[in-house]
Amino acid sequence: MGDVAMTPGHGQHGLLSRAEEQDRLRLLLADARRGRSGLLILRGEPGVGKTALLEEAVTESAGMLVLRATGIEMEAELAFAGLGELVRPLESRVDRLPTLQARALRTALSLEDGEPPDRLTLGAAALTLLTDAAATGPVLVAVDDAHWMDEASARALLFAFRRLQAEGVAVLVTARDGERCLFTEANLPTLTLAGLNPAAAAALVQRVVDVAADSEPFKRLYRETAGNPLALLEAAPALCDSGWAAQEPESPLPVGPRLTAAYATRLAALPEPGRRAVTVAAASFTEDAVVLIEALHALALDAEVLQALEAAKVLNLSGGKVRFVHPLLRSAAYHLAAPELRRESHRVLAGALTDRDGLVDRDQRSWHLAAAAAGPDVTAAAALADTAARARDRGALPAALRAYERAAELTSSQFDQGRYLLAAAEVAQLAGRGDQALVLAEAATNTTDDATVRADAAGLRSQVLLVRQPPRRVHDQLVDMAAGLEATQAVPLLVAAAGAGCMGGAILQARATADRAGALARNGEAVIFDHSAAVLRAHTMMLAGERIDAATVFSSCEQFLTDTDPLSIGIEVTSFSAMDLMWLERFPAARTLLERAVRCARKIGACERLAPYLTVLAETQLRTGYWDDAYALASEGATLAGETGQPVLQAYAISTLARIEAARGRATQCIEHARQFRGLLDSRGADLVSPYIEATLGLLELGTGRESEAAARLDELQQRVRDLGLREPTVLQHQPDLIEANLTAGDRSAAQAALAELLDQVQQAPSAWGHAVSERCRGLVEADEDAYHKALQLHAHLPDPFAKARTDLAYGRFLLRKRKRGAARRPLNAARQVFERLRADPWTAAAEKELRAAGFKTPTRPGHAPVALTERETQVAVLVSKGHTSPEVAAALFLSTKTVEYHLSRIYAKLSVRSRTELAGRLAVNRDHPHE
Repeated sequence: MGDVAMTPGHGQHGLLSRAEEQDRLRLLLADARRGRSGLLILRGEPGVGKTALLEEAVTESAGMLVLRATGIEMEAELAFAGLGELVRPLESRVDRLPTLQARALRTALSLEDGEPPDRLTLGAAALTLLTDAAATGPVLVAVDDAHWMDEASARALLFAFRRLQAEGVAVLVTARDGERCLFTEANLPTLTLAGLNPAAAAALVQRVVDVAADSEPFKRLYRETAGNPLALLEAAPALCDSGWAAQEPESPLPVGPRLTAAYATRLAALPEPGRRAVTVAAASFTEDAVVLIEALHALALDAEVLQALEAAKVLNLSGGKVRFVHPLLRSAAYHLAAPELRRESHRVLAGALTDRDGLVDRDQRSWHLAAAAAGPDVTAAAALADTAARARDRGALPAALRAYERAAELTSSQFDQGRYLLAAAEVAQLAGRGDQALVLAEAATNTTDDATVRADAAGLRSQVLLVRQPPRRVHDQLVDMAAGLEATQAVPLLVAAAGAGCMGGAILQARATADRAGALARNGEAVIFDHSAAVLRAHTMMLAGERIDAATVFSSCEQFLTDTDPLSIGIEVTSFSAMDLMWLERFPAARTLLERAVRCARKIGACERLAPYLTVLAETQLRTGYWDDAYALASEGATLAGETGQPVLQAYAISTLARIEAARGRATQCIEHARQFRGLLDSRGADLVSPYIEATLGLLELGTGRESEAAARLDELQQRVRDLGLREPTVLQHQPDLIEANLTAGDRSAAQAALAELLDQVQQAPSAWGHAVSERCRGLVEADEDAYHKALQLHAHLPDPFAKARTDLAYGRFLLRKRKRGAARRPLNAARQVFERLRADPWTAAAEKELRAAGFKTPTRPGHAPVALTERETQVAVLVSKGHTSPEVAAALFLSTKTVEYHLSRIYAKLSVRSRTELAGRLAVNRDHPHE
């Protein structure tokens, strides 16, 4: 009820002069009735009329199912309180959800115990529940005072709201200006309400007092309230005071404090029992009248005091609920009460929650115990720590963070305070709040002498620094931090330092640091340290071109990686292990490791951890021919990395997007992503990451006929790679492009030199990719048909269809030059089919040009020119073309089935197809293409 002043005759004050806003709401409802979903955020200062408009929308929603939730300031700490209120009318439908979604929703709402729900599954559950409700008729979702909704609920609902499209669900959200709110930060359709115009303001005030619109008292009132309806109503009685208008004009005050002052007058007029009762009501996390009455009994007050407060127009009593007539009145009642009265209120509320029918709401009770404490309180601290652990297990990381922080404030034990602060730091890191995690980890270190806490805090700080600061600087900082520490404290720092050194391109320094970590770990007792150090040692060896030795070292760690929770070890350990597996061409193992890590991170909403896992998985999918999967993963990884302040990882993800765009000839998008990439890495010293975009731009130039530009760019890149000491050719995979570009541009000597360097590296660090592409390049440079034969044989052991198609294209061109037109058709046609499936348009065109030169008539495909499918339409089209049903596509993309069908109808129209079978043929998706 965020903006409705419950004063007789004033229920419609906010609707004066709101014709435009009312039209927007009617259109939102009309669209829902026609089967189209929509969302509108109403923003504005307190009292401006947001809730009045929301209430009118509810009134006009005849024939619609109305789902409501109201944010309450005191409930902001309670995980999933808002979500529970909104979906409670749909509880009977929960069992109809897919099993994982139903389990996630029941666990989040404490309807059953279970594994913590991951954020995506929970959001998908909310989406499916709303879609199911809309299947029998349009739905209005009304969320009032969203700025006070608990963050876990807001994230789940925001996930669902953003994916509504063709279900017939209208979503209306109100939020207050000046308050942090996830809904208003999400770039959603928003309508900002201003104050009433003078004529409407005068009409409103005249309902309360007889005053002329052109009088000086009214003009001053309008100036000071800026037309805010609730402020006008609260201040209007002052117009009857003859001395008020004669006062010297004062500067306008913010609406919030002015309204609070007005409410203070009303509250001060209450008798002492009423003030005590209203403070208890304001302190309560629940509107349940039974809990409130039980708490009042502990103060020797009875239910009649609530009726008196209703008569005084402070509370509304209905349906077993006790509600304030306005949230600001609740806020004023609580904050204007004496501290000892507030503590007393929380104490009796905690007792009511403890004793009620033998049931205990442990989370509400723990927060009441904390608020009742006048100083350190070990019982309240322990209760809050338990609440924090439950919130973490349910994926409500923000609630867990606040509970751990408050528990640390309430304990007098340095040991417990250190533990709670460290736990808070760990949750902050998982939630993507790296800066806060650093502060909390340092506080934990400064609070306790416990060696384990201090070591874990140091390790956590290293994890945060790794993805937030220039990598070489982080390497040096962590090495300095490790100096003089015991092995258990030093090894995690050195492992993270080695990872930072790798990212910064300081490969030799990173190798030395990894060796030092390994030596210390072997003298320690913890197995986790030994294996983590070995992973980083293997990684640095890979980069230096010691592939065979690196594989041997890495093999000793595989069981450890399989058995260990990826969230319990460093980001760099899991990420670099997956990279190593990818470079070692053990793609199934890399995918298994990363998918498991992604599941673990999603389960508790660990966005900061999720970003690197998604990003490496995207490159793995790219290298095995699943470009659409790779694009979706990289896009999500880039978004999460940006949201969690990880610019180096964000740039790495963007480079994967750009590489796919380069291969597909999407020059505009590729160049824009290159611009973003460079902006993110500017002056960050991520020297091993920055070459990725140059390799990508070289591929773009080579594929679009600018061979000289490609040769110049890739020659410069190759020199940078030499300077870094990077001798593993599978990392950037740019050398075949360098050789082909130089050869096509007419510089055979440069191509020969680059080929010799590649052959030398492949001999030192043998790989299926290296052998195959170096043989292809040898065929190009030396015009050797046997080299092409050998290359194609080697490609059989490599699940990289793009690389093989390029070999087929090069071989076909070679055969044409030898006037073997008939023989050329097979490799050229094979290349064309793969390029077409991957939608690598420049390469498809090149293969078709050569096929025509071979006298082969390429098939006519209607609409072969690129069609402007959106990214979402592309995702839907590809999954449908692979044979997935609409519900399966909806589950995979976290959409509703109706939205999938909506996208599918648009895809059909754009591609001029009429069925899923025609769509599959139109996209030319090769369903038999294996992962490996």
